[in-house]
Amino acid sequence: MPTMIRQFIADFSVLIQEPDNKADRLIILLHGWGADASDLMDLAPALSARFENAIIAAPDAPHACSANPMGKEWFDLSGDATKIDNGPAQAFPALQKLLETLMAQFSLPPERIALMGFSQGAMMALYTSLRLTAPLGAVVSMAGALLAVGALEKAITARPPILLIHGDADEVVPPQAMTMAETILKSQQISVEIMSCAGVGHGIAPEALTRALDFIGEKLDDAKHG
Repeated sequence: MPTMIRQFIADFSVLIQEPDNKADRLIILLHGWGADASDLMDLAPALSARFENAIIAAPDAPHACSANPMGKEWFDLSGDATKIDNGPAQAFPALQKLLETLMAQFSLPPERIALMGFSQGAMMALYTSLRLTAPLGAVVSMAGALLAVGALEKAITARPPILLIHGDADEVVPPQAMTMAETILKSQQISVEIMSCAGVGHGIAPEALTRALDFIGEKLDDAKHG
């Protein structure tokens, strides 16, 4: 049976589930605004059932949420669009350090890493994965958005394969954010797939999780056997 522990890594509190056998991939989960690591760790049973030798890691975001002190945030979502656009840049250095530390700790290269985020965590997953020194194996954005697009062309240092998933009834992050991100990312020669979930609001539908698992399996297994 996989065991779950909490570790303090690179200034983050991280929930980690390790497999019984030698790990062949690392799946990192970034939670949404006002939640914490335990929120997305609810996906761990489905992830480990599909990928029995996966390490699953979910960090708490570094700041107390401005609207929910019991939860966490990657950056402040109050204020105008410019302030929100600048938020990921402030959170990026610490998250980049965490990803590099996790890869070193578990001796796994970038192509064996999947980064999956929900809502604000998806915003961070997109922002961060395009600015690393090497592309990750797979990136999944659920109900997220691509921020800081004005500086994107000059900022891109990696082009990982990306899956964008969004409910077409999302009342928090507009569904149009998915197609906007798709257009911009494809213009930068990034491989992008999308999935629109009919009648789904701001959440993760079962079919969305199934598609995310398929995508992670396809991309990381391609890297493993390529």
